Amino acid sequence: MHRSFIAAGFALALLAAPLAATAQPFPSKPLRLIVPVTTGGPSDIVARILGERLSVSLAQPVIVENKPGASQTVGADYVAKARPDGYTLLQAAANMAINPILMPNLPYDTAKDFAPVSLTHLTPYVFAVSAQSKIQSLAELVKHIHDNPGKVTYGTTGQGSPQELATLLFAQTLSLPAMTEIQYKGSSAAHPDLISNRIDFMIDPLAASSPHIKAGSLRALAVTTPQRNGNFPNVPTAIEAGVPGYDFASWGGVFAPAGTPADVLARLNEELAKALASPEVRKRFDDLGLVPKSSKPREFGDFLTAEMTRWKTILAAKKP
Repeated sequence: MHRSFIAAGFALALLAAPLAATAQPFPSKPLRLIVPVTTGGPSDIVARILGERLSVSLAQPVIVENKPGASQTVGADYVAKARPDGYTLLQAAANMAINPILMPNLPYDTAKDFAPVSLTHLTPYVFAVSAQSKIQSLAELVKHIHDNPGKVTYGTTGQGSPQELATLLFAQTLSLPAMTEIQYKGSSAAHPDLISNRIDFMIDPLAASSPHIKAGSLRALAVTTPQRNGNFPNVPTAIEAGVPGYDFASWGGVFAPAGTPADVLARLNEELAKALASPEVRKRFDDLGLVPKSSKPREFGDFLTAEMTRWKTILAAKKP
């Protein structure tokens, strides 16, 4: 009988061990924040700024890892298939809403395989032309497009890029005639042609164009957000300049694998919101031309769904 009690106690101890391990408060080990692009871009910089803050507030190291490739799907797929315990996160960009439309054979389901944690930032854009251009306002650009159907050129950074989406939204909002898209590998690659007036205009990240605007080599016609930008208070919004309802910004946010416990998501969301509200982080974002933006997980999920629906409609209406 005594031996039976000992054996039973030993069995209960074995069963309790994993329960005790899982009962450890989150987090109890380092976290990994996966960035699906190379180092140096906005998503990478944002991840490193937030990683620094979270390492302090969570009292655990937050290790930023870059896993670029295939329009950001390599890093996203890695997180989608990670253990859903909150220790592997994704610093994603607006591609999360666009890739399912342009890439129907993704190795994951964007809507089902991720748990939204929080938005982290918005990236305002600007309608820019060369300082050598005769176009002085957005209204003049619209007239120029109408007067020269098929001849007006605009820059983008490729299919499904924010620049292309912003221009499609602009064209469809005003029912503009066809224009010619010139694709570049990045904003910096497009700027020489834009500055020299070899392309007519570009809707570019304000952060990328602002040094040239301040230097006087580019002219800002309007910002793409409904509010004016504090760094360029004299530049009107597109709505003010005559494009009704126009609202465009790229964005970034943090996702976890689907199935991550709700309390873990809540803790991560809380700490991200605190980080994004801190004056130091807000200043660093402002210096990058980014707008800090937090959200609750459900709000972020609804936002992603709305973005996917919006751009599916816009891209479906794209003229060949």
